[in-house]
Amino acid sequence: MQTLRRLPTLLAFTLACALCLAGRAGAIEHATTPIDDETRDSLVAAGTLVHVAMLQTVSSAHCHKGETFNFKVLDDVKAGSRLAIPAGTVGTGKVTECRPAHGGRQDGLLHIEFDPINLSDTTQVAVGITHDSLVADANAKNGTGPALEDIANMMVPGFFILDFLRKGDDVTLAAGAPFHIAVTEDAFLSQ
Repeated sequence: MQTLRRLPTLLAFTLACALCLAGRAGAIEHATTPIDDETRDSLVAAGTLVHVAMLQTVSSAHCHKGETFNFKVLDDVKAGSRLAIPAGTVGTGKVTECRPAHGGRQDGLLHIEFDPINLSDTTQVAVGITHDSLVADANAKNGTGPALEDIANMMVPGFFILDFLRKGDDVTLAAGAPFHIAVTEDAFLSQ
């Protein structure tokens, strides 16, 4: 039940990250390098989805700009038939903007940036939240739970003033919560 309550917050966080990165990562084109016999087993193409989870909770309630975090890759990512990013690979990132929720129903603000994933062959794979990664997360969570929660939280007429004084929601990305990021630039594994 707690997961269903936090789902709108996770989706809001994801949308906030997408809006923050809209100019840079929101319109990422898919791989610019053609996949052929030479590149098939060495190219990790832009747009490739990477399933990850945070290793610690990051929340607008108590984070600071510049704070770092770690995440873990949950599923193997392949370049053709070759393992490119093994499950269990740990990556890092940092908070680029953070503001806690306030009264007047002002929600918290949390923007994060992912550092390139460093592979054992010294390849660096640039990753971030993209339109495609947002769509993958929305499709994975397309049940009726969030809609029902929104209906249950509707304001009762006559309580507008009390509702207005209520604090907004903090944006929290919980440890262990799975989501998707995407490769933002073509990366080539060393032979």
